[in-house]
Amino acid sequence: PVKVFCEDRVYRRESIDSTHLPEFDQLEGIVMDVDVSFRELLGCLSEFYRRIGFPHARFRPGYFPYTEPSLEVEVRFGGRWIELGGAGIFRREVTAPIGIKYPVLAWGLGVGRLAMIKLGLSDLRALYSPDIDWLRRYPLSETE
Repeated sequence: PVKVFCEDRVYRRESIDSTHLPEFDQLEGIVMDVDVSFRELLGCLSEFYRRIGFPHARFRPGYFPYTEPSLEVEVRFGGRWIELGGAGIFRREVTAPIGIKYPVLAWGLGVGRLAMIKLGLSDLRALYSPDIDWLRRYPLSETE
């Protein structure tokens, strides 16, 4: 088995709104093994989100051009469901040309969305505000 986890800067064509930006940070996970399946992807995601503090996760069908099947992950927080990321199994036409013979599970978590939850924000764009007074209202740690 191969397991890779990293944090990357992502750029994509995206309409800007309160929860989407064309440039953002993403925590990614990739698992490849001989017989991994969609069922194992759901198990990995459930465990991953539980370990970062979200014991209640649900999955709904989604579309991503490089994975099939694909899904979006929502977590329960503050009495509502919030989308935190996407996942799927890489399509064979993506993996075969580079010699990968086994299924590859993949997921991405938008780090900015985690910050929104932590800081109680309703608009992702506020994280990039140059307003120094806004920044002073959010200390670097809970002890400050």
